[in-house]
Amino acid sequence: MAVIEVENLTKAFAVKAKETGFTGSLRSLFRPEYREKLAVHSIGFTVEKGETLAFLGPNGAGKSTTIKMLSGILHPTDGMASVLGLCPWQERKRLAYRMGCVFGQKSQLWYHLPPADTFELMGRIYDLPRGAFIKRRDLLIERFELGPYLSTPVRKLSLGERMRCEIAAALLHQPEVIF
Repeated sequence: MAVIEVENLTKAFAVKAKETGFTGSLRSLFRPEYREKLAVHSIGFTVEKGETLAFLGPNGAGKSTTIKMLSGILHPTDGMASVLGLCPWQERKRLAYRMGCVFGQKSQLWYHLPPADTFELMGRIYDLPRGAFIKRRDLLIERFELGPYLSTPVRKLSLGERMRCEIAAALLHQPEVIF
């Protein structure tokens, strides 16, 4: 059985078109014109349980937009997708408990708090039994060698240290799929 199924998935955005200069700014303020920007165009793929899929491409190729649709953050313009048998944009809350997501530009860690505090919060958000939470947290701390960073505010961590903590936070509730 496929864990992820995507057929003809498309996402278009309405983007304000503006002429250069002061006159162009005024014109777009009072009579805005829009053009369509196609971010994802009719893609399709299937991912079976245990498979890994990587998206490679230049900036603006639609990689993050596709993942946002698959995680239910964005609604597509056209097409269909199923993640763990759920339509992501229609059953986002149910899917959230079964998936993990890490975006380089969007942190789930609290910027001014140490990762240990975010892990505690995530354990409560996902309603993890205390014993299971501690066991899983400790396993992830060991695997990702996070011990030295647990009490350091996230804002003081390097990008690599922060990303290791982000991945651990995304895996804390044992998701079936991770983006």
